[in-house]
Amino acid sequence: MAARGQNSGQPTWAVYLDGLVEEHGSLAAVSERMAALHGWREDVDSITRALRRLRQRGSLPGGKWGDRLLRTFGLPASVDARLRFMGSYHSRFVDLPVPLCTDLVQLWDRPPTSESRAGRLWLSLARATLALRARQPDEAATHLQTAKLLAADDPAAQVELALGESLLDSRTRPTAVSSALAHVPELLHSLTGPDADCLRARYVGQVSHALNHAGDIDRAEALHAALPDDPGTHPFARSRRANGLAYARFRHGDMAAALEHARLAARHAGDAGHVRLRAMALLMVVRVAAGTPEAADALARARAIGQALADATLLSRCDAASRGRMP
Repeated sequence: MAARGQNSGQPTWAVYLDGLVEEHGSLAAVSERMAALHGWREDVDSITRALRRLRQRGSLPGGKWGDRLLRTFGLPASVDARLRFMGSYHSRFVDLPVPLCTDLVQLWDRPPTSESRAGRLWLSLARATLALRARQPDEAATHLQTAKLLAADDPAAQVELALGESLLDSRTRPTAVSSALAHVPELLHSLTGPDADCLRARYVGQVSHALNHAGDIDRAEALHAALPDDPGTHPFARSRRANGLAYARFRHGDMAAALEHARLAARHAGDAGHVRLRAMALLMVVRVAAGTPEAADALARARAIGQALADATLLSRCDAASRGRMP
């Protein structure tokens, strides 16, 4: 979507318009569609001149013409994909250091993206994830509340929102399945592809977290076992499945199977470059193989990842593992 020679990481009106031109063929075609949708109250040439002026506004508010563009076309597909990448917990955005993620979200949190509904939605979800990684639950709740006002027509965002709310609920009510998850199964039926795999695995993880705390280990294990595990399934989802099975086998005292699943979870995460997820799998290895050289090595590697990512939540889990008090 970027103009030739222009940095696509800089969300400006020029970049936005270049994306629309790429999708619709020419600036005149963009202008003609706007004219038609607004009853030809303005001629195509006048609209084209206005859009050319808008190109010069950089990341300043777009005014009347910026608002019309966003209401008419929404965001270009490439921009929408970038925002969803930043706002999805299962994307590799969370494998970047927290300070860098914060800088990138701030970069995109300006016009034109911040003036679009989808932009505000996914940026709010991204900020919620960053707050959770920084162990700032109140701030995360604030951003999730903002997202809730914007997510009504986006099933993937609604699931992402519900999972975030459920995670916050689990901090105070670990044995109860959060009411925020009530409509997630229905929403998941409307989604397909890799994101659906990941969201489904995360949903099962949230439900199983409550079941495990309530002592219903068998049901939690069955939920994880029912998740797909074929080569076409996203590695993130396969890693979460394996990690859930590792925990269940651990609780049943089957240490050999638990360790096999924990190692497999780390392998799936590592093969796909999900370093934060790999750290979580390594912490399962620590839990299962406690007191062994493998556990000590896994803990050291998980802590190194947490430090590299400046991830306060991950580091707190490493500290808990070193004390033998993992949640």
